Amino acid sequence: MPDTSPSRSFLRQTGLLLAGASFLTLAGSPALAQEGEKSCPAFPPPTVTLDYGSRYDEGSADRSTLDEESDAAVDAALKDADDFIREITGLANDARANPGIAAVNAACVINGVHGWAAADAFGDLQTENAKMTYAARVGGIASAYRQVRDLADGLTDEKATIEAWLTKNGDFLIAYWDNDAPPKAKLGNLRLWAAYAVTEIALIVKSQDYINWAFASHRAVLETVAEDGSMPYEMRRGKYALHYQLHALAPLSASAALICHNDYSYTSDEEAVIEKAVGFALAGIEDPSKVAAIAGVHQSVPQGLAEQEPFTIAWLEAYLSLVSDGDLDRALAPLRPLSNSKLGGDLTLLYRNNPAMQPGCFGKQK
Repeated sequence: MPDTSPSRSFLRQTGLLLAGASFLTLAGSPALAQEGEKSCPAFPPPTVTLDYGSRYDEGSADRSTLDEESDAAVDAALKDADDFIREITGLANDARANPGIAAVNAACVINGVHGWAAADAFGDLQTENAKMTYAARVGGIASAYRQVRDLADGLTDEKATIEAWLTKNGDFLIAYWDNDAPPKAKLGNLRLWAAYAVTEIALIVKSQDYINWAFASHRAVLETVAEDGSMPYEMRRGKYALHYQLHALAPLSASAALICHNDYSYTSDEEAVIEKAVGFALAGIEDPSKVAAIAGVHQSVPQGLAEQEPFTIAWLEAYLSLVSDGDLDRALAPLRPLSNSKLGGDLTLLYRNNPAMQPGCFGKQK
């Protein structure tokens, strides 16, 4: 069996992806900095307390009937966090793409994240739903910070505060999902969003233990995937079954790409299961009736790749760094750039157009 333990080069390799500087040459001047400081947005105030319940009607056994009032309450509770993540990922992506504003944007992002970290954002999670679902926001913040961490000189104290906060959240997520999360949730999409957040934190604080936990989380979910590639814990979601399989594959693919490109090996069988799950989802997009036959109800996802909301398929850019699939790459071409703020923003920039994330990582470490 292939060795799936981290190689000795892991901590060295993380430096490449941590800064994302493989295709970036920094440039800047005091005048640029002054101009940039004026354009740094006023970020939303830190979200410390989350106390929302489920988005779904209490009587909906498969959680496929939205409660409009509860759904709106969840959106309202997360609005500041989601707006903050969109703003900092946009700044971080621009820093990656444009060396002339890299240092200015990086400082803006770092100072913004520092404000949230110093306030102990998400430090008061009052409900089970908040504990289960907030990881995507931690992952989004961590990704934006990782993209720019090494693009701004100084800010040592700010970075230390941020990384202590990220570590606190990484430790909480691991403890919660190992010990307290509901059994079914431990094998579904929310566990994978937690694994993505922990992966992002791992690359920042250089923690092999965090990588190991993310990898173990992937394995726990992959072991449930059916022979046809469907994910049973998502197929239970009625009309949202395909929607939630796509929602699960997003953090799985992004986390797997970060792990694989940092010289950490999946087994051939695990790689095959990931490919099978993605294949099932793509086939479902082309013909949702295939998923409806399993879920027992017409699917909410529209038919056709081009008909999807771009953020719901942006993760395919990360997936394409794992495999070599020219047909899929060509199918995505007219839809690019593809972005999802919780996975780092412009994933076309971060994966397809990033020389450090070129296709075919699966199999290279065997």
